[in-house]
Amino acid sequence: MKNVRRYFEDGYYFFITVATQGRKPHLTRQPVIQALRNAVRTTMASHPFDIQAWVVLPDHMHLLIGVADQKVDLRVRKIKALTTRALPEFSYKNSQPNFSKRRRRQGSLWHNRFYDRIIRNEQELYMYTLYCCFNPVKHGYVNNALEWPYSTLNAYLKQGRYPESWRHITDAWVDDNFADYDMW
Repeated sequence: MKNVRRYFEDGYYFFITVATQGRKPHLTRQPVIQALRNAVRTTMASHPFDIQAWVVLPDHMHLLIGVADQKVDLRVRKIKALTTRALPEFSYKNSQPNFSKRRRRQGSLWHNRFYDRIIRNEQELYMYTLYCCFNPVKHGYVNNALEWPYSTLNAYLKQGRYPESWRHITDAWVDDNFADYDMW
């Protein structure tokens, strides 16, 4: 499974999920959040992409990005590497009892792989954007998605990028508004 085949189309959106190693709840700690934000900014500068939605939870994150080329995996690898390098506690030098990971200079923050899915139509784009915003509610961290600080929801509502009705994303709101969608 080392050479995972990925389906690519230029100029499309991709839904990406990246988890921490062992699903450990490191990502919402302030130094990690800051390093992650800096890594995303740096990666965007060298390999541009548009963030449609982004949510960071303690043990994983979802990113919905628009790209103009086929280098989605390069972007994810770069974000993971830059984040890990900014956090010495997760360096391969400091935290790897596993010889194989130390030999590959792989830190201990991220799981080796990530999940990606190409967005095939407007309905999927809408649903995956909503999924990113709803995720903290789904996992029980907050009752209303607006309460979660590590998401694009608040900023994008202010910018008018998300519908005003998304101010009320709760379990009941999702059930009421999307009972008829056959996506999941």
